[in-house]
Amino acid sequence: MDQHVAERGPQLLRRGPRSQTGRRPAHGRGTANPCRRDSPYPHIRERKENERLAAERKKQEAEEARARRARLNAIIQRGDAVWREIETEIERRNASGYDKAASLLADLKTIAEQNGGTADFIRRLHSIHERHAQKGRFIDRLNAFG
Repeated sequence: MDQHVAERGPQLLRRGPRSQTGRRPAHGRGTANPCRRDSPYPHIRERKENERLAAERKKQEAEEARARRARLNAIIQRGDAVWREIETEIERRNASGYDKAASLLADLKTIAEQNGGTADFIRRLHSIHERHAQKGRFIDRLNAFG
């Protein structure tokens, strides 16, 4: 075995093949990576970033829709107890109670629209509106959600 190869063989293998010029070929490592910040191809990096953000946004929207469906199903399971909870929240006479009551009413409106029970929902909503007409802040919240 050649003495030079014996001493430098492992080193040469680690470095990889070299061309006649003494440089490594232009393939593999050393080529421009379009995802690097200093890339000469910023449009590729931007496109990949936009695709990543769109995928994250889509995943987030799907998760929110799943959570909303679960919340609506829980409200459906509770039945008329939800209407009593709305009354209890309104009777607290504070902003958080009014917000929770308005949120529950918005969910009940969605459920009524999906199940075709809007007449009953509207009747109950008008009843709540009449009983609590003196609570201006709550009425503002009712008017805001429609």
